[in-house]
Amino acid sequence: MTRGRHQRRASGGRAARVVTALIVAALALVAGAATFGGSRWPGVSSGSPPDVGRATTAPTTAAPTTTVGPPPGAAGATLTPIPASGTKLLFGMGTEADNAIGHKLVTQAPVRMLTSWYNGPGDLSWMTGWRTGTVPRSYGRGYALHLIVFNDGPEGPVDTKYGPACGRAYPLASRFAADMTRLAKTFAGARGGPPLYVTLFTEFQTYPCADNAWRADGETTNYYRALIDQYRAALRIFHQHAPNARVSLGWGGWQALYDDPSRGGGLSLFDYFAQVLRESDFQSFQAMDPRSNVRTIRTMVRELGAYGPVMVAHLQNDSAHYGADVREVLDPGFLREMISEGLFAVSFMDDKRMLADPDTFAFVRDAVRRHGRDP
Repeated sequence: MTRGRHQRRASGGRAARVVTALIVAALALVAGAATFGGSRWPGVSSGSPPDVGRATTAPTTAAPTTTVGPPPGAAGATLTPIPASGTKLLFGMGTEADNAIGHKLVTQAPVRMLTSWYNGPGDLSWMTGWRTGTVPRSYGRGYALHLIVFNDGPEGPVDTKYGPACGRAYPLASRFAADMTRLAKTFAGARGGPPLYVTLFTEFQTYPCADNAWRADGETTNYYRALIDQYRAALRIFHQHAPNARVSLGWGGWQALYDDPSRGGGLSLFDYFAQVLRESDFQSFQAMDPRSNVRTIRTMVRELGAYGPVMVAHLQNDSAHYGADVREVLDPGFLREMISEGLFAVSFMDDKRMLADPDTFAFVRDAVRRHGRDP
């Protein structure tokens, strides 16, 4: 039985926009941007994306409460509000729910969300079997479930209704909607029960042949337009077949660490997805920088928090810097700051690095005990 896992990339988000009627203030903002090398926001570089971590496929492994409104086409439907607290977060674990539940951190701290990765059609044969086992048992024990839809297939020419495109074929394939229907039915739970969080197309900026920029070329623009259509179709499918589902678009966290307005890249890419973000139930991104994920998380939460509650969908650092990094990420002051900006959940990919050092594991366990909450 071949299953999916992942390990590779991270990044940040932009400060909230300042709207003012004063011409003087507007000129000041322009001057400030010039001071920072042409970037729209202080601390954000111009030009190319930084070299940080991305996922790869491998054989198995006090903000206000936000109310999620009715999904498109489902008049009167409501979902339970996503709770927010000045010090509490929903913590998750895993690349597969069935083994994440046995991880040491899950057994010793309130990690109340189990994350699973779907990498493509090959996973359906075993994952759909959870419908009568892993899924209902997990909901019955009070766990939220989190499904990450990822694709790392080969890139090449793709036909779309917008014209020729270039990128990974499966996300735009005609069978994609049917596969999402099978997943939605597999992971469906009761409307009033623990939620199902869905991160669709994690690291989607890398799916076209040219990464991270809307206007890299015409084929890239066409690919992104078709991907948005597929996202909206999948969002409707999960809302229809999984009453407890909340759906988000999965960003690579590096996107907000630079800006490239001429190509619609970096921070400028968010503008092209603004409407889709507003249609989503929550926002999500990955943080996998092998050096430090603090800047990634801070900038991405600020960027995406304008559109809704924010989840770090997969947090990982496979380098020797893990201990220092996780201590910064789970610092109480930093968590309070991020929660105030909209962060509501963080999912660890695994607990291997923390288990390598007893002091680090104890720190993470105690931090999750202090700050963890139920779904």
